[in-house]
Amino acid sequence: MHDDFFAVVMQDKKALETVLRILLEKDDLIVMDVRVQYVMRNLVGHSVILDVLAEDVTGKLYNVEVQVKNMDDYQRRSRFYQASMDTSFLNKGKHYEELQDIYIIFIASFDIFGKNDVRYEVERTLKGYQEVLDNGVHELYFNTKVKDGSRISKLLHYFEHTDESVDNYGPLSSAVRFFKTEERGVDAVCDEVRKYGDDRAEFTKAEERVRSVTNAMKSWNLTLEQALQGLGITMEEYQSYLTLLSRRMSA
Repeated sequence: MHDDFFAVVMQDKKALETVLRILLEKDDLIVMDVRVQYVMRNLVGHSVILDVLAEDVTGKLYNVEVQVKNMDDYQRRSRFYQASMDTSFLNKGKHYEELQDIYIIFIASFDIFGKNDVRYEVERTLKGYQEVLDNGVHELYFNTKVKDGSRISKLLHYFEHTDESVDNYGPLSSAVRFFKTEERGVDAVCDEVRKYGDDRAEFTKAEERVRSVTNAMKSWNLTLEQALQGLGITMEEYQSYLTLLSRRMSA
């Protein structure tokens, strides 16, 4: 349930595939691509760093987040993540019908709705009618707190404890065991955690500097050169910030 360790393990496509198949009850789901700590940049507003972003062979997208502390409005966060993903993946000139189906999955250590269920799915319905409207967004919440003996609940219990002696989850169990017990795996986790921390700090600095330039140009009708001069940022520094942000976007 630690987001850095989760990201390291979920880099293994087969491990993530195992998780998604169980949570979504889709035994034929095949993960084609996976990215962890994926950045969706917004130079004017709030940027997003997704724990895990995956795509299956049919083009559907899966964002998986782990949450330990109940200190956010997760429904509005899900709304923002959905909007950010749609904006990022619908290219100019494309039609809305070409938007991929999106699965936004929160795995929490607490029962977010307090209904004593291990799984919740939010649906859009036509008010006053028993009709579900499908816009391609699937919003799901899971938690490790409720134990109901189901296959999903057992997987989430494993998430909570990651017992390396458990071998019930194939590629997922193998990945967890490697990163928790084998020297090369433990070293890799340490290196990745350090890298994630350094990258986040570097990205945050670059994002703040570029956003300050953008805001100055917009608020005061300044040219790029005037904004940079007023903020004490050289053109070389500004270009390096843009390069860093672009590299994180395409990673």
